[in-house]
Amino acid sequence: MVIRNLVQEPLPRAEWVQDDQWEAISDAYGRLSAAVACDDRPLVVGSAKELVESVARVTLVSYGRVVADGDEYMKVLGQAHSVVEHVIGDAVPANHPLRQIPGAAKKMAGQLRDLRNAYGTGHGRAVVHQVTDEVAEAAVHAALLWVRWALARLHTVLLGAVSPLVSDLQNGTVFYGGDLEARLEAANVPGLEESEQHRLGVAVGQRAANETNNVRLEGICACAKHPERWPDAYRHGVVQGLFVNEDGQAHAYAAASADCAAELLQHHSAPERVLTELSAVLASASWSLTFQHKHVEILKAMKDAQAKMPSQANEIWASIIEELEARAPRGDR
Repeated sequence: MVIRNLVQEPLPRAEWVQDDQWEAISDAYGRLSAAVACDDRPLVVGSAKELVESVARVTLVSYGRVVADGDEYMKVLGQAHSVVEHVIGDAVPANHPLRQIPGAAKKMAGQLRDLRNAYGTGHGRAVVHQVTDEVAEAAVHAALLWVRWALARLHTVLLGAVSPLVSDLQNGTVFYGGDLEARLEAANVPGLEESEQHRLGVAVGQRAANETNNVRLEGICACAKHPERWPDAYRHGVVQGLFVNEDGQAHAYAAASADCAAELLQHHSAPERVLTELSAVLASASWSLTFQHKHVEILKAMKDAQAKMPSQANEIWASIIEELEARAPRGDR
């Protein structure tokens, strides 16, 4: 059977899939390959279904979704498909071939449940059903068609997954030119929930405040070039991150934090609200060592940026500067 060759080809491994998760997929794929090799046809059908379910569960777990071990096959498959399908984007209509083709692959994979129930392992039987070449081949083709598509799409999904991206921003992962741009594009920031937009923005702002130039250029300066692509919640988060570090301390990059904040707020619908919230946080925050040592430069940069602030936020920005100056050592005021 031609499927003997198909199950020898390696599956595409998406970056950021953990080793133990990939081991689960490899185990299921190895079982399918072994069943095909020894022509154990009921096991071929059963293993094809198990492979799809394993890939679907790994997809959901990798994306940060909680999956109960008792969730039934069609539910897990449907949720996993929606995760990898969303990368296509909302602009592609439901009847577009780019949605219809993967949807057809999902329907084929869905039929594996009934094939397994009729022919595969996993059930004690009173009658043995003959598993023809056609049945075995249909099971393998249906499984591998969806599995290979889903794993290839998963790479793009995880490229833009918020939690891994926030973790990389916080943990000092190196971002070369184009890295953050690609991951933010894959994240589809406008399509995220506001809480996720804000969380991502905070992480970008904090990393930029730690003088990572590529993050500043691709996560902040890009907002000025295409303001329509960057929602309010993301801008709000970035402004906070530019002045408050992960420990909740006042922290800033003298050469960029103030200018970047002014630039971001130019296209925010309520910049005064963002600064009012920032003012409340800074009022009770201790100062990081960087802020302590460079507060004179930081405050000067904030004063210089005041003319760039939206008019409705100008007064609040000035009050933030005054409050920080009041807390500075006497000789530095």
